[in-house]
This record gives sequence, structure tokens and C-alpha cells, in this order.
Amino acid sequence: RLVLGAAFALGGGAGLCLAARQRLREHSAAELPAGSLQLTLYQYKTCPFCSKVRAFLDYHGLPYEIVEVNPIMRREIKFSSYRKVPILLANAGSPLQLNDSSVIISAIKTYLISRRNSLEEIVSFYPPVKTITEQGKEVFEYENKYWLMLDEKETKKVYPVKEVRVEEMKWRKWADDWLVHLISPNVYRTPKEALASFDYIVREGKFGTLEGLFAKYVGAVAMFFVSKRLKKRHQLRDDVREDLYEAVNEWVKAVGKNRLFMGGNQPNLADLAVYGVLRVMEGLEAFDDMMVHTNIQPWYQRMEGVIQNTGV
Repeated sequence: RLVLGAAFALGGGAGLCLAARQRLREHSAAELPAGSLQLTLYQYKTCPFCSKVRAFLDYHGLPYEIVEVNPIMRREIKFSSYRKVPILLANAGSPLQLNDSSVIISAIKTYLISRRNSLEEIVSFYPPVKTITEQGKEVFEYENKYWLMLDEKETKKVYPVKEVRVEEMKWRKWADDWLVHLISPNVYRTPKEALASFDYIVREGKFGTLEGLFAKYVGAVAMFFVSKRLKKRHQLRDDVREDLYEAVNEWVKAVGKNRLFMGGNQPNLADLAVYGVLRVMEGLEAFDDMMVHTNIQPWYQRMEGVIQNTGV
């Protein structure tokens, strides 16, 4: 159970999720003016999906409280029948739970732009749809999670032409459906890299001494072999770095030479999603290699700067 829990925290098939040392209060909900949106994010610190949500909230200057979830017992989210992270508890007059990173981002963005509807009404526009995977597992999907629920006037203001909206939605989906799946095979590519990744999770995570030792060494070996299965599942090359390099260069090409960001002079939701996914590798060999062997660095540094300047 410990290894499975650690593997889940570290992303498994989705990406690297590193738990933080303790329950963090990086952004206090108490700082919000009375009557405004109060937010609590339940997360694993560098889970790519959680990182996407933080990038969005930070860029928009929204104060929020963070609760770090223990990846093994997950006691912090025992209140929820939804057992994944991120979970965002939002209070805009009444408490509300939002699930799925892309739903969270789309719903909160809609709420910030349009105050015609309550947040509860906006969230109702993103109903979960039950589906069955090829393995026979029951899962819930949100088919319209990349849409902002705006009226015609609001849509024109945010997306002056239809192509802008189509492009943003395409690349948000690409970040979830492809980019995220390149993380684990790359950070667990070799035994050395797998050990470095688990050293990070143990050093920064909420583990006891024995739990930490077990997770570090047994988990590293387990995830090294899991990464090979993931490589096969997603039909990656023998050297998975090549897939990572190709993906980020594809993103840079899509942004183009004449825009600072895909959103123009400021990031849009696609910029924030891609940045959120990639930054979970910071401090690891895969991230350093990506910076050296691709064209991502100028855009990535611009994203760092704009989020630092606009964040709380």
C-alpha cells in the first residue's frame, strides 16, 4: 500500500507529484476581502494537475489556502467521495467542492469574467459523465471542461475571433492528454533518475522515517519498471527524452515568434496549463535536459516572471 500510495503521489501514469513537508498556507484565504471568493486547494505539491491549478490561481492573484494531502492515507480528503486531487473548496456565499483541474480552472475563470451566475450555477454546467475504460474501470469525465460558460458579449471580449478560443481549448486538451503522460517516463527514465525523484518525495513529503526509507528505495525500483510500461502504453520512443523534446518544441512552434505567449502579451489558459505541467520537473535531470535541448527556455522564463509579478 505504501508503494502504491507513493506511486500515486508521484503521478503514476500521469506525472510527478511530490508531497510537501507539511500542510502549507502559502496563500491565506483570510487575506480575501469579506464576501469575496474563499478558496482551499487540496493537493500534492508537484502533481501536474495540481500545479496547473496553482499556476492559474497565482496568475490571477487569487489568495488560497493549501492543504497538502498525504498520498498514502489521504485522510485530508476523507470528507470527499471524490478521491483524487486536486480538489478545490470554494466559498462565494455558500461552500462548494470543485473536482478535476480543468473544470476548476474553467469554472473559476468563468466566475471571474461573468458574475451573472453564482459559482454553484456555473459548476452545474460541468456535469460528470460516467464512462467505462478498456480495463472495465468506472470513471467520470467532464466532456465540456475546456469551455468557458460565457454569453456572446463576454465571449467576444475574451476571444475576439473564434480561432483564439479553438486554439486555447486545443492546447489545454493537449496538455492533459499528451504532455502530462511524458512526465513519469522521463523522471523515472533510469534507476538513477528514479532514485533522485523518490529522494525528493521523501525529503519533502509527509512520511515517517520507516515509511520514507521504504518509499525511497522500493518505490524507486517499482516506478522505474512502471515507467517502462507507461512508455509502451503511450507508444513512446526508446529514448523518452526525444518525445519530451518534440512535444515542448511543438508547443513553442505553436506559440510562434511573434507572440510572447499563446495568449498574446499575457498568458491564456493554455499557457498556464503547459507551464503548470512542465514545472513539476524542476530540480530533476529531465527538466535540465529539456532546457538545454529544446527551445522552451525563453517562453518558460517569461511565464515564471509574469506569474511572480501578478501572484499574491
